[in-house]
Amino acid sequence: MENTTTTLLEPTYRPRLEWNTEVYEYLSKAYGHQHFAQICNALIRPANQSCVRVNTLETTTAEVIRKLRKHLLKKKEVTEEATGNHHTGTTRKEDGVSLPLTQAAAVSSEDILPRQQQQQQVPAAAAGDPKFEERNAAECCFEHELLKNVVLVRGKGPCNINYKIGKEDNESGLKEVVVSRKCGEAVLRGAHVFVPGVLACSGHVERGEMVAVSVAVERPDGAGGWCVGVTRGTTLSSQHANSQFEDTSRSGWFIGTGRAMMTRASLFRETKGVAVEMVDRVFDLPSFNGLLTGDIFLQNLPSVVAAHVLDPKPGERILDMCAAPGGKTTAIAMLMEDKGEIIALDRSHNKVSDIVRLSEEMKLTCIHAMKMDALKSVLSESTKIDNCLNQPCNLDPRQSSACLVDKQNAAGSRMRKTEVQTTAALKSSLDKGAYASRAEARKAARRLKTGQNVGEQLPPIKGFCPRSFDRVLLDAPCSALGLRPRLFAGQETLESLRKHSNYQRRMLDQAVQLVRPGGTLVYSTCTLNPGENEAVVRYALDTYPFLSLAPQHPRIGGPGLVGGQDVFDGSAFRSWLREGEQHMVQRFDPSGPNDTIGFFIAKFAVDLPLEELAM
Repeated sequence: MENTTTTLLEPTYRPRLEWNTEVYEYLSKAYGHQHFAQICNALIRPANQSCVRVNTLETTTAEVIRKLRKHLLKKKEVTEEATGNHHTGTTRKEDGVSLPLTQAAAVSSEDILPRQQQQQQVPAAAAGDPKFEERNAAECCFEHELLKNVVLVRGKGPCNINYKIGKEDNESGLKEVVVSRKCGEAVLRGAHVFVPGVLACSGHVERGEMVAVSVAVERPDGAGGWCVGVTRGTTLSSQHANSQFEDTSRSGWFIGTGRAMMTRASLFRETKGVAVEMVDRVFDLPSFNGLLTGDIFLQNLPSVVAAHVLDPKPGERILDMCAAPGGKTTAIAMLMEDKGEIIALDRSHNKVSDIVRLSEEMKLTCIHAMKMDALKSVLSESTKIDNCLNQPCNLDPRQSSACLVDKQNAAGSRMRKTEVQTTAALKSSLDKGAYASRAEARKAARRLKTGQNVGEQLPPIKGFCPRSFDRVLLDAPCSALGLRPRLFAGQETLESLRKHSNYQRRMLDQAVQLVRPGGTLVYSTCTLNPGENEAVVRYALDTYPFLSLAPQHPRIGGPGLVGGQDVFDGSAFRSWLREGEQHMVQRFDPSGPNDTIGFFIAKFAVDLPLEELAM
């Protein structure tokens, strides 16, 4: 007979962040071994404060703070009722972390979290005092000192979690649910566990039962690659599970406890729904799902900074070249007071629809989302702007784009209507049985993904005239090595990092042509790789003499990296910034005092080319 509980060596959260060996050596050389070890420790944890951007066109920062504080107090009451004494409520400070592939460094949480965020134990006498609770909520929810449209909400962690049940003299381990890495990262950010993310669990799990939640992360497969090595549906403590898991290595991958929302059989039979409702988390971060819809937007602080650095003005014409999901786009629109024109591009139809929906949710009218590959955004002189219009390239770009925007918006509205009808038809078909529902779900997913038979496709756009925008934001697709929490980093190789850099240079070549003389170009990424950051800036300055680095306001991040000539990226020694230029860019360090994701921002002033100045 199989055991129904899982016996581990002290479940805790001590993840081991794996890297490709060459990438690890490259980044360690770029940052220095000790600094990169601190970055690795920061990456495995979510930021301990959430950044909420306020829709200042619909409400005020003070009103949002008032409502959020009220929400936090209510949430605390509900959590205490649900957990009782199950959660110790204290922050663990002894955590170390293993670094990649036999390279390890123990860095305490004091080195990772800003001192003002290290949680103190609450005196027992004050815990139930309403005035104390209000003061505590005020300290946890406050306006950013420089960005007046930003509210910071502090969380707590890492926290000690009790993974046992029963009295002290008769304790036993909770049953366990194992989730995928991506699901685990979402849980660390505040999400619940959904059915598609469940990989394995203990036997005989019942609805309403408390369970421990752990993460299965990719590991070396012995052939130079990576594998999870877990068959979905595995029963823990079975002979099959013992062949897939190593309890000594996975004991450090526990992220909290929760309440099972369905039986074990349902976990692997259903295709959607909440599998585990999280109750205690290693990192206790507030959830904003469905809260103050249209008035707030949860966004990483550096992304908000990038919109401010662009410094858009009311009435200007702005291009956001890689706009999805629309966070920076809507931030720019608010800074422009919804006056002017913002063209938001993405090559994915579904992502364009996401931008439209977010704009509508925030009641913004100056944003026009278009389906377009940013690598083809510059219109050549020999190309007609629109086959129907048959207009030459020297047509006023504002008029031509307005017509195209109207066509795409009309098509998008018809598509959204058809999507609603398709969803209703799918819901109706779910009553026909489990087999029919899975088949219909797959078909509907394919239709919505490709746009086939789900309404009219967005009409293609040939591009935009050169020098037709006052400001351009290029938040380029990148390796995203700065995003956190990150539980695995081995997917990137030196070759893939070089491909990212080459792709970004091609996009920058397009962006430079679209900014008018006297305009502004902002380049940003969410990666730690200097080859995608400082090296791209060096390429821009060396290739286009009419570009120059411009001062950035506000300045919250740190300086960029200088040098690069002694760091081999697997292909060459590429130059980064020169002395003096590092203070003209902003680099956000995950291990720094701002406790943010890794991010990079460069701002360029665009002058007339030298050949035109000589005329």
